[in-house]
Amino acid sequence: MLELTYRTARRRVCALAATLDEEQVHRHVPATPRWTVYELLSHLVGCAADAVSGRLDGVTSDQWTARHVRERRSKSIGALMDEWDRIGVDADATLTDEQLYGPNLAIDTICHESDLHEALGLPRVDREHWQPFLDVTMLYLGKQLRRSTTLLVVDDEGQQWTCGSGEPMTLLRADGYELLRANLSRRSLQQIAGWEWTPAPTEEMLHGFGVFGTRVDDQPVPAP
Repeated sequence: MLELTYRTARRRVCALAATLDEEQVHRHVPATPRWTVYELLSHLVGCAADAVSGRLDGVTSDQWTARHVRERRSKSIGALMDEWDRIGVDADATLTDEQLYGPNLAIDTICHESDLHEALGLPRVDREHWQPFLDVTMLYLGKQLRRSTTLLVVDDEGQQWTCGSGEPMTLLRADGYELLRANLSRRSLQQIAGWEWTPAPTEEMLHGFGVFGTRVDDQPVPAP
């Protein structure tokens, strides 16, 4: 599954990159405010190149991701996508389904594909592409809230997750895409607090979201 998910996401991002004008290429990405669209694409290509070469010292660190950008700063968008396409088959082959519950190229690309859509004012990525990762990231929320009072989360398709234990119980009804984006640290505390909570959430519940930490800057929310 992961190999196919990554391959199709890579192709979608490459197709999107081919349509970008100069302003869009240099537009800053709200989800990754230190990066432009160009720099985010450089990171995606760099991740694939490092996975293929085994160059994983400092993997996921700021220094590791910054190197992806630095090493490709002189390339055109076309050259970046050519590099990604050239190593794509080998990058696909590095993925196994055993990696589903850990960092992997597929979820990183799905996350950043949505970052690009939100930065460019595009509709959200289709649910079939991100749905497999919603359950995975909800496990993180459950771990964060394991000592909390009970939180029952229900998404727009009726899927349910229970976090914490004991009384009282808080009910959260939220869109699945928004849950995933919050779990990936792509929604602010204020945005999360504005969801449909009954009764109001505790601070612990609000801060439970975000595998990369909480954030305070509101993010663009694409139409369903």
